[in-house]
Amino acid sequence: MKQIKLVQAFNDLETGLHYNAGDLYPRYLEPTPERVAFLREHGVFEEVDEGTGETEKPTDKNTVDEIKGYLDQVGIEYNKAAKKADLLDLITD
Repeated sequence: MKQIKLVQAFNDLETGLHYNAGDLYPRYLEPTPERVAFLREHGVFEEVDEGTGETEKPTDKNTVDEIKGYLDQVGIEYNKAAKKADLLDLITD
C-alpha cells in the first residue's frame, strides 16, 4: 500500500478520520486512484512512499476516534461509550 505524507490537515470524508499535517495517509485502507488524484489536485500531500502493504493496527498513541475508525473498517463491533483501553483490547494480533 502506498502511503502519502500529508502537508496539511484534513478530514477524510470517505473514512471519517481526521489527519494532521505530517501524518501518513491512508491509515488502514488503500484509497481509490480517484481519491488520490483529488487529494493531489488540492495540495494535501507532497510525496509518496512504499509501505509494507499490511494494515496498521492502532496503538495507545491513536485517538479514540481513530481506533473506532479502524474497528469500523475491519468490522469489529464495540460499545460507543467504551474507553480507549477497552477498544484496544478488542483488537487481536
